[in-house]
Amino acid sequence: MKNGKLFFLNLILCILLLFSLASTVARAKNDVPVEKEETELDKLRVKLLEKALEPHDPLTAAEAWAEAVKTRNGAWQYALLSPELQEEYYDRLTEMNWTTGTSSPWIEKYKVTERYRVDEELYRFEVEFIYTDSTKTTITTKEYITVRKYEEAWLVAKIERIEAAGEITKLSSGDGAKEKKIAIEDASAKNGANKGYDKANVIIGNKTKIYKGYTDQELTAEDLRVGDRVEVVLTGDPRLMIYPVTARAETIRRIEPGEEALVYENRQYKLAFSLPETWQGYQVVTGEWEGLDQNGKRVETGPVLKIRHPEWTEENPRQDIPIMVFTLAQWDKMQQEEFHIGAAPVGPRELGRNNQYVFALPARYNFAFPTGYEEVEELLENDPLEPLF
Repeated sequence: MKNGKLFFLNLILCILLLFSLASTVARAKNDVPVEKEETELDKLRVKLLEKALEPHDPLTAAEAWAEAVKTRNGAWQYALLSPELQEEYYDRLTEMNWTTGTSSPWIEKYKVTERYRVDEELYRFEVEFIYTDSTKTTITTKEYITVRKYEEAWLVAKIERIEAAGEITKLSSGDGAKEKKIAIEDASAKNGANKGYDKANVIIGNKTKIYKGYTDQELTAEDLRVGDRVEVVLTGDPRLMIYPVTARAETIRRIEPGEEALVYENRQYKLAFSLPETWQGYQVVTGEWEGLDQNGKRVETGPVLKIRHPEWTEENPRQDIPIMVFTLAQWDKMQQEEFHIGAAPVGPRELGRNNQYVFALPARYNFAFPTGYEEVEELLENDPLEPLF
C-alpha cells in the first residue's frame, strides 16, 4: 500500500513536470517570447506542485526520500529537502540535469527504519539501499536522514551517507596538535557486501562531530576505544587514496554493542529511552499523576509519559510503558509521606534521575495484565532509561 502511494506521487510529479516542459516547448516552437511575468508564473506553478507533494508525517517523508533516490528523480528529492538543504543542493542537482545515481548498478530495493526521535520535532531514519547489476551482484549502502517539521510539512534536514564503518583497530595522534586518527576495519566489506571502504584511516579534526549511537548526544575523541564499532561520514576534502584510504571525518557515530534499537529522547525532562525495533511507529501519550494528602486532598501533580506500542488500539489495548516524572522536591516529599499516589501499599519505583527530575514506574502499572505486559516487564529489566544531564 505504501509503495503504491509513493508510486502514485512519483507518477503525478512526472506528469506535471512533463506538462510544464511541454508548455515551454510549445511557446518556443511558436516563437512566443518568454516574458518575465510568465517566468514568475512558472516558478509559482512549480512551487505549488512541490507544496502539493509535501509529506505530512515523518515516515512518509523518509519513504518518499528513499523512493525518490531509487527512481533517480532529482526534482522529487529537491522537493523533499529543507530550505537550507535546497540551497546547498540546487547547483549540484542542476548540473546533473535533475537525474541522480547511475544506470548500473541500480537500486533494487530499500529499507527504512526509525532509529531516533526527539519528542515530536525530530526523527532520524536509517535508510539501507540494496544495489544490483546485470551480474546479480548486490551491494548495500547506508545513510541516516534527519526529518524535521517545517510549518505543515516534514522535510529532510540532514543527510549522513556512511562511507566507512567497522571496528577501531588503532588510535593515534594526527598531524595537528589537536587532531587524532583512528584506523578502522570492516570484515563484512571485504566480500563486497557493503559499498564502502573495508579499511580506512580516519582523521578526527576540530570540526568532526562524534555522537553516541543514533542520537545527538555528543562525545569526544577521548571516548573512543580500540574495539568500538563506528560509522563514519567523510568530508569532501581531498583524500589520500593509497590503500587504506586516509580521509577526514565529518561525523563519527559510535554504535554500542547490540545497538539495533530505536531511541526516544525527551529534551524537556532530559531522558532517553531505548526501545526494540519491533516498536517502530510507537506513540508518546502524556498523562498526569496526582498526589493526595492524608485527607484525600490533591496537593501535588506531575506528568506521566506513556510510550505506546504501535499495535495499540481502543478495541485491543496493549501494555504502555508509563514513566512518571517528579521534581527532586516532589520525590523527597513523597518519600517523607507528605503525599501518596493511588491506593497501592507501595509507591512508584525509581528508574533513574538527573539533576532536575526523578523518573519512576507506577506501582501496579500492569495489574490488569493487558496484552504485551510480559514484553514490557522484560524490557524494563534491561534498564532502558537513561537520564540526560
